[in-house]
Amino acid sequence: MSLTQSSSPFDRCGLAALSDLQTPAWRGLYTTLEQEQEAFLAQEPEFRSPNYLWPRDPLHTWSRVWEYPYVYHHLQKWRTKSKSEIVSTVVVDLGSGVTFFPFSVARLGYQVICTDIDPVCEGDLIKAAQHISQEPGKVNFRLCDESTLPFSDGEVDVIYCISVLEHIQEFEKTISEIDRILKPGGLLLLTIDLDLRGDSEIGVEKYQKLISALRQRFSERYPDRTVHPADLLHSAAGPFGYKPLKGIAWLRSFFKQQILKPLLRRKPAPMLPFYLAVQGFVLEKFRG
Repeated sequence: MSLTQSSSPFDRCGLAALSDLQTPAWRGLYTTLEQEQEAFLAQEPEFRSPNYLWPRDPLHTWSRVWEYPYVYHHLQKWRTKSKSEIVSTVVVDLGSGVTFFPFSVARLGYQVICTDIDPVCEGDLIKAAQHISQEPGKVNFRLCDESTLPFSDGEVDVIYCISVLEHIQEFEKTISEIDRILKPGGLLLLTIDLDLRGDSEIGVEKYQKLISALRQRFSERYPDRTVHPADLLHSAAGPFGYKPLKGIAWLRSFFKQQILKPLLRRKPAPMLPFYLAVQGFVLEKFRG
């Protein structure tokens, strides 16, 4: 489906583009989500544990600025399609952390079950659900381990997983578990970071293995759209990109990372903490 056939830049699979962030569709979704995150953060003192280690303002990061609107758009579409067919649609937020986003999804009418391996997330999210509006849906939490998702076979209608799967060492097991708990014809919304420099996750070999594992169990609901390299949203571009150091700060970093560390027989670190792009997938579990 081309952009001339769709009013949204998100009706596709593929790499995130800077030009996506210039469209009315993105601006509308982002404004809504930004307001909802602001309301969520206003209640943060009521539930946030000092032991919570993850970003508290994820929407204003280089990749989430695209990922959240991308996933939210497809959840809106799926809910509109299924509203007359499914009374209670169960959605899993896989690797959820504790953010505003599952509450935004619940307000679309979904029963959202967050799952994470961090017990701190369990306590914080249960407390957050006592203070954050979620009607007409509901937000719950189930603690998971690294090998098994805490759901029965075919229990789930939709799963979304935002920049988590590529960080799981044995992702094939997780994909198998996603397939197990998802109903035939169910929706998997997936975003992953892609290593562009060779010192992070996910590189070429691992990417090929991940795509192969996904295609054994799922089909793409949209074609992949090519993004020109100059239009690529990446960790050093976009409204919240990590910018290269300049001037004295660059000289200090260069001396420490590229001169001092080799003298101490330590591996020099990149001048940027990472160099990543992000890709989105809209997948459907095989019915047969």
